[in-house]
Amino acid sequence: MKMKIITTLVSGLMGILAISLLVTSCKKKYDDPPFDGAPDIVANTTIKDLKARLTATGTTVAISDNVVIEGVVTCDDRSGNFYQQIAIQDSTGGILLRLAGNNLYNNYPVGRQVFVKCQGLYLGEYGRMIQIGGGLEAGGGGVTLLAVNLQGQHLVKGALNQPLVPKIVSVSQLGTTLQDRYVNTLVKLQDFEFGAGELGKNYADDDQSGNRIIQGCANPATNRLTLRTSNYSNFATIPVPQGNGEIIGVYSIFNSTKQFTIRDTTDVRFNGSRCGSGPTTLMNTADVRALFTGSVTNAPVGRRITGVVISDRSTNNLNNRNIYLQQGNNLSGILVRFDATHSFNLGDSVDVNVSGQELSEFNGLLQVNNVPLGYASLIASGKTITPRTATISEINTNFETWESTLIQIVNINSLTGGSGGNWSGNVSLNDGTGSLIAFTSSAATFATTPYPATATSLVGYLTPFNATKEISIRNLSDVVAGSGPPPSSGLLLVSSPYVQNFNGIAAGLPQGIYVKIGATASSIGTGDMPQYGSGLGTPTAWNQTSAGLKNFASATGLVATSDAAAQNGSADRALGIRQTSSAGYDPGAAYTFLLDNTTGKTNFQMSFLLQSLDNSIGRTTSWIVEYGFGDAPASFTAVTTNPATLTTSNVFGSTAVAVNFGNALDNQNQKVWIRIVTLTGTTGSGSRASTALDDLSVSWN
Repeated sequence: MKMKIITTLVSGLMGILAISLLVTSCKKKYDDPPFDGAPDIVANTTIKDLKARLTATGTTVAISDNVVIEGVVTCDDRSGNFYQQIAIQDSTGGILLRLAGNNLYNNYPVGRQVFVKCQGLYLGEYGRMIQIGGGLEAGGGGVTLLAVNLQGQHLVKGALNQPLVPKIVSVSQLGTTLQDRYVNTLVKLQDFEFGAGELGKNYADDDQSGNRIIQGCANPATNRLTLRTSNYSNFATIPVPQGNGEIIGVYSIFNSTKQFTIRDTTDVRFNGSRCGSGPTTLMNTADVRALFTGSVTNAPVGRRITGVVISDRSTNNLNNRNIYLQQGNNLSGILVRFDATHSFNLGDSVDVNVSGQELSEFNGLLQVNNVPLGYASLIASGKTITPRTATISEINTNFETWESTLIQIVNINSLTGGSGGNWSGNVSLNDGTGSLIAFTSSAATFATTPYPATATSLVGYLTPFNATKEISIRNLSDVVAGSGPPPSSGLLLVSSPYVQNFNGIAAGLPQGIYVKIGATASSIGTGDMPQYGSGLGTPTAWNQTSAGLKNFASATGLVATSDAAAQNGSADRALGIRQTSSAGYDPGAAYTFLLDNTTGKTNFQMSFLLQSLDNSIGRTTSWIVEYGFGDAPASFTAVTTNPATLTTSNVFGSTAVAVNFGNALDNQNQKVWIRIVTLTGTTGSGSRASTALDDLSVSWN
């Protein structure tokens, strides 16, 4: 009897338990959204708009309104490379969800649609990467993990296996701002590989996460980012692949560092040949140069160039990552900048793979930039390039075409400038046809060696520095010194004062005195003033109206009405200019005086007579006095005169002008130019002035 009662009791309890389990099971099934299908919820904002609420680093935002976002999971913790977090993305961007617990992929695998009820959650950032979390971390702008027991209140699971196509991007498209649209989204990089320094390593280190550099074939120095791999991932000890190809992963940032994280090794498809190791076709250096049209571009894929090194790394006159490479005698050259210090010597024949490499300008110099050193190989040594012989005038005309090639200049009649008479810095070369800067780095082994006064021959490669045209010698063997200093071409400053009364100008202009046209604020003038009509050899009447250089009678001892016979018979002559509307005369006419140098001389002063000779004209010309330095000054400095205003007009007469240069011209070991110039147009109407210069005096201590 007892047994029957017990059996009946047990049966009753089992029935109650079964009913209880059935009720519990039904309740769970009723409350939880299905794992697949469409849940009864819709998003009311985008990920981009939600992220826009966080506007500054180091801050957090509490989400107090009923905001729902929707996205597809881009990464989970299946491989162990992500921990207590998943990322979701929609068409506007991606965001990181910080979630407590393990094996999150069971509920939120890659490709699952997830809705996030954001009310009661927090937005924060870590290293500029915006995150959603359940609370606030102490200090800074971080958020805490959303607890396991709260995840069901905020996360609603949608359909599985949603389409997730990675966006093909370049590194330059990936930003590092709070609102960057690609952060925490799935992206793809093409034509990438692990950097040479990463080969032979595993994805991660034994005791810490791995930071491995991946880079593109084009512009590897800048087209690169950091691949982060956790040492807890199940592929941490697998060696990185050595090939080239595409890689898929989730883009992230840490402040200004661009980072990339793969889900597992199937995201890495580096099965092709590494950059620079595939088949290539030889390309002429001139054709490579022609690809550059003013903005950064890249050489075609599968191309290489060859040439002979015309720079000398042994003298330290060049960055040790650079070589100047010339294809052959009188052919094109180019600068190649490697990503590391090279060991190529002067005369080495070199093959350089330029496939996809950057073509850009640095201070006006065209370069193949940041070429991996492994892309270059030595063909042979001891080769020579015969320099092209040219005048400085020819060099300046053809400079861009001849850039980065070897040039020889012969019979240089002056070398000036530099640092204390040494090669260091800018040394000005002049061969009588023009001037050119020879630049030498202060680190060069010959930087402190004095340069000669003249040179029978100088060899170097042409290299611009912005608008300045320069040549650089390789070593001291490139220079053959001349036999002595060149003859003076400036005023003969033998004893103070130098005096010129112009009474002998029928024989030509005195040494060191030039009359220019086309002078501007930044140019000495485009050429010497032509001698129209009778020129200097024959006296010219004041009212003779053709433009040019004139042998006028001085106003001294004559009057405005003195006739042609009186003018021609006067022994007191003056150097004249007649302005007309011809180009370069109004404005641009200039009396110009050259001083070879002022070494050992100080306190320069000048005086002259400025004369108006034709009282029948209607215009007024304004003149100023200026000085400049060097072979071809690019700027001039105006100096105060007495009287302060200098004009020639229809008022016949002679104005005595005094100029005190102070110490501005003292001890210059370079050319000094002084000019009396008109830089502004004449005023008034009718004919322009007949101006003359007389009784010039230059004094010094």
